[in-house]
Amino acid sequence: MTEQKSAASRAPKPRWRRWLKRIAITLVVIVFILVFGVIPYLFSVLVTSAGTRPMDRALTETPGDSGAEFRDVEFKTSDGVLISGWLMPSRGKRVTIIYSHGLFRSRREMLDRAVKLWRKGYGALLYDARNHGSSGAARSTLGYSERLDAEAAAMFVRETGAPQDRLVLFGVSMGAAASLLAAAETPQIEAVISDSSFLSFDDTVTHHFKLFFHLPRFPIGNEIEFFIERRGRFDGDKLDSLDAVKRIGQRPILFVAGQNDRRMPPEIAKKLYEGSSSPQSDLLVVDGDATKVHGHAYSAAPELYLDRVSRFLDAVLPAASDRPE
Repeated sequence: MTEQKSAASRAPKPRWRRWLKRIAITLVVIVFILVFGVIPYLFSVLVTSAGTRPMDRALTETPGDSGAEFRDVEFKTSDGVLISGWLMPSRGKRVTIIYSHGLFRSRREMLDRAVKLWRKGYGALLYDARNHGSSGAARSTLGYSERLDAEAAAMFVRETGAPQDRLVLFGVSMGAAASLLAAAETPQIEAVISDSSFLSFDDTVTHHFKLFFHLPRFPIGNEIEFFIERRGRFDGDKLDSLDAVKRIGQRPILFVAGQNDRRMPPEIAKKLYEGSSSPQSDLLVVDGDATKVHGHAYSAAPELYLDRVSRFLDAVLPAASDRPE
């Protein structure tokens, strides 16, 4: 009997069990590779290849459609990307505002507010960020390399566009982060308007993973960060809006947020505001249903928004006749 049991235990297992085990192991390996390799990489490709979405590409409005004076301009960034934009000359204020749009958008995102501020006397340079609109191809980096676009825009205005004008950077979402980073590196920028900026690269990845997937950043979020940094060729630690605010120093910043914006909630704008050392910095939190959409504070209350922006600019950049000699 003992010999029969021993022989039975040494008998080969049925072939179907061996195949089932191999299939199970293979599936586990495939799922592991997909979850921890392919999906994070593909997500990084989506981010770094980001360009203007089709619905925005279908828009054709220009400043001329609203009766504003403008001309088409082009200029190159320090890393060789050709940027396309519109220059609207200042009319009395001797200030040019440089507008930086958000990810997947174009210069037309900020056209309405630019025209209305132009009617108040402020010049404008609206441009398409790299890989967006009519500008040159490049990897998108959520604001880090895009800071070079804003810096090149400021250089263009200073050297050829309107050399007599004072300069203000005005950005939404990615454009807000790019504007803060650019201002930190460009002393000629006298003020910044930051609408719905994120706090830092690490913070926004952590926040969005929790918001959309109810998951901690580790480990998949870390892998996405790694791939985005490798594809974008930048150090994510340097994509830090709060650090930029501190480096801007005494220059004033108006921080704007939507009350119901879950992606960039008002708490982020408040932290950035608290990080500013300028006594003239200010904070505007706009309420309304439209603020449920990220970066739509202007849509929720355009008159309030423009009034606060105008009052901020009048306070920190008084008219030439009001400036002390």
